[in-house]
This record gives sequence, structure tokens and C-alpha cells, in this order.
Amino acid sequence: MKLGISKKNFTSRAGLTTRRPSVARCPQPAGELGFSLIETTIAMLLMLIVALGSASLFSFSIYNNSGGSDRAVSLALAQQAMEALRGAKFNGTTTDARLNAGTVVQSGVLRDRRSFTLTRTVTDNSPTLKTITITTSSQSIVTGWASGAGGTITLISQRSRAD
Repeated sequence: MKLGISKKNFTSRAGLTTRRPSVARCPQPAGELGFSLIETTIAMLLMLIVALGSASLFSFSIYNNSGGSDRAVSLALAQQAMEALRGAKFNGTTTDARLNAGTVVQSGVLRDRRSFTLTRTVTDNSPTLKTITITTSSQSIVTGWASGAGGTITLISQRSRAD
């Protein structure tokens, strides 16, 4: 006996005929069987454009945050140098050598693995009054908003004799 398979019925070796179970299918409108290759490609291209746009924003923010970080460190250096000069002795008998009139430039001051230039200028206005100017700038930034004058911090203070 041969095994015969029909569209709706199965015949087993024993000669028993069984009915194929019917599968309930939802009717689908014509043309809506799934995504086509073109639709998938267009969706992937749109996602690629959005991803590249956000990547450029991340790059821009990292660049500007590093410039802001350099300005913050530069300000801290200037404040530290100013406090050192404000704490120096300046009275009728003793004047600290750091308060002598003139300009001192320190290049290669390292903070947070970045290099800064610190310029200290002391001007004698009178025997009892000095003007102190501290200028710091980062040597690490060469382009952008934080380079040049945008990245330079200047603090100016006056110091009078303690007596």
C-alpha cells in the first residue's frame, strides 16, 4: 500500500484516512504583507542621519566643555597667585620681594595635565599703594571660543601698606 497525500486528507499505512486540521488565518488586505526592502532601507537611512547628527552634537559639547574646564583651572590659578601676593608682607619696614615692581612670567605651569602661562605684574602707584595684576591663559587651547583673549583670565587688585 502506498502512502497517498492529498490536499485535505492524509492516508496512513494502515489505510486510515484522517483529516488535516484546519488553521484559522486572519484575512489580510492585499499589499499589506509586511515591510518591503525599500521601506526598511529608507528607515535605516533616517536613523543613520539622526545618529550622525547627535554624534556631532556630542563632539561639539566635549570641545566646549574642555574649553570651559581650562578657563575654570585658569581662574583658580589666578586666584591662588593673587592670594599669595595679598598675604605677602608690606609695611613701613618690610616689603616682601614678591611685591617688588615688575613683571614675572611663568610658562609651563601644569594643572590637570594641562599647561598654563601665569603673568604677575606689580606696579608701584605710591610708596604706600601697589597695583597687582595677575593674568593666566591656557597653552592647550589653540582654536575656539576659549583660545586667545577668550581664554585669558585677568585679576586686578590694589594693596596698601599695613601700617
